[in-house]
Amino acid sequence: MEAFFVISTLLISLAGNTQYMPVGAITMWTEGYVVTTQNDTIRGQVRVGSLVNDSPASIIIKTGDNAKLKLKGDDLILIAQRLPDFAYSTGSIPRDREMIIFERVPNPRRKDKPMLLERLTPAGGNIALYFDVAGWKKTTEYSFGNFVLGVDYQDLSYIALKNRSDAFVAKRGEMETVHDRLFGDCPTFMQNYPTATRRDWRGFGEMVAAYNQLCQ
Repeated sequence: MEAFFVISTLLISLAGNTQYMPVGAITMWTEGYVVTTQNDTIRGQVRVGSLVNDSPASIIIKTGDNAKLKLKGDDLILIAQRLPDFAYSTGSIPRDREMIIFERVPNPRRKDKPMLLERLTPAGGNIALYFDVAGWKKTTEYSFGNFVLGVDYQDLSYIALKNRSDAFVAKRGEMETVHDRLFGDCPTFMQNYPTATRRDWRGFGEMVAAYNQLCQ
């Protein structure tokens, strides 16, 4: 069980400011489902067999009759895996996070090539944040299976996707541009969120959550 996460990280919440963290693909059998590029949904026991740049490359599904189906990541638009109960034992993963979701989205790090990336924000809302592998590996030290993460959370970056089409890398050094690009089109957010005008990277995750709630 110690190595069941490919990447084991935690959700950090400091002074009420949420920063979204990846949990990683689950490589042991767990309940879940996948959606294929043909829009077929397949449910059963799901595990990720291999990854390329932390994107699932092969997936194995055990269906109800115990048959095993092997699929390539390129054949899927979504992977959903339920977190096993023991994953919460350290307290690092909040109980309200039940599933690990990978969605096929354009990756600006790869010339907008569609890739399966871990979604860090809850479903719904016009802004989605995804795990930016390239942006993390420069600053992160991983300890597999022990839920240990060493990182300066201010240096983390994300793949941001707005309205399912406009994908770009959101990072601290470009907060002015990120702020205008993501939040500037919603007067309700600017008027009703107390710190909407601040260009503070520490509160970026919280601002995304507020925007998704206020700006439908």
